[in-house]
Amino acid sequence: MRWATSPYVETAIRGRIAGQFEDLLIAAVTHPIMLMYFDQVQAVGPNSALGLKSKGKRGLNENLAREVLELHTLGVDGRFTQDDVQQLAELSTGLSFSIPKGFVFIPQRAEPGAETVLGQEFYDDPATVQPILDVLRALARHPDTARNITRKLAVHFVSDDPDPDLVATMERAYLRTDGDLTAVYRALLEHPTAWDPELHNVKPPFDFIASACRALGVQPDILSEMQEPVTKSVLLGPMKMMGQDWQKPPGPDGWPEEDEAWVTPQGVSARLRWAMVVPSRLRRNLPDPRAFVTQALGREVPEAVQFAAMAAERRTVGIGMVLASPAFQRR
Repeated sequence: MRWATSPYVETAIRGRIAGQFEDLLIAAVTHPIMLMYFDQVQAVGPNSALGLKSKGKRGLNENLAREVLELHTLGVDGRFTQDDVQQLAELSTGLSFSIPKGFVFIPQRAEPGAETVLGQEFYDDPATVQPILDVLRALARHPDTARNITRKLAVHFVSDDPDPDLVATMERAYLRTDGDLTAVYRALLEHPTAWDPELHNVKPPFDFIASACRALGVQPDILSEMQEPVTKSVLLGPMKMMGQDWQKPPGPDGWPEEDEAWVTPQGVSARLRWAMVVPSRLRRNLPDPRAFVTQALGREVPEAVQFAAMAAERRTVGIGMVLASPAFQRR
């Protein structure tokens, strides 16, 4: 599983971020790495063929069901109960995977009979994966999911405390289209709040490094052809010092969105060191800081940053001052 996270992102998530949310949800929840992370592969229905054979030694695991409801769909304040968690956990038995095939459904593990989630009955006899897909689609189209997902998007892209009208506009687009994510993004981009010239969110370390590479015009082959020790030295190690240990979030809810999580003494110090040292390792010929400041920050360059770029005696220092500036830390 050590190398499975990147393929998970690329195969289950990236190709579906512009489609229906329910398709993204199903792909994410049934992916082997998700089933492993939440120990779903160990779950067995108490009354299933395997459960009866084990005589109570193997049973349900509610981890995946709870996180599907709390994180991926309805939200922690969504309208569900502990009984919904248990019923979804029973319905989800049978989800598993094999190395050669990837995701598989094992009927012998599945709890027989009907389960009721949010008042809707899902029948799984004979045991197949279809009722699980049906309940995930129902959860994806639920109004609480629309509210939860659109607010998450607004917080991530606009501010920690987004305009309620922005969230409501995105939520209406979600409900109108049964979770068409492209329609939701369009609603976000067409709302005036999204174009507020004042940048609110602090870039997490990955976004900081990615945007720095983009501003510097680092060629893709420079990054893709890096050997692992170099990658750790110039990318992964510094990101960890900035507070983001790549692909190792502190919990199942992922990385924090709050600005204060990224503005720490150690994190700011690590960003400053990276900005001063690493760009020259990514590009042999650094751009002129006087031109780069506009390339990196656009037309609204703060006077202090403009002065630092103009006054720098060496290109490495000038580039570093621009990338380490408060203006470049926000998106």
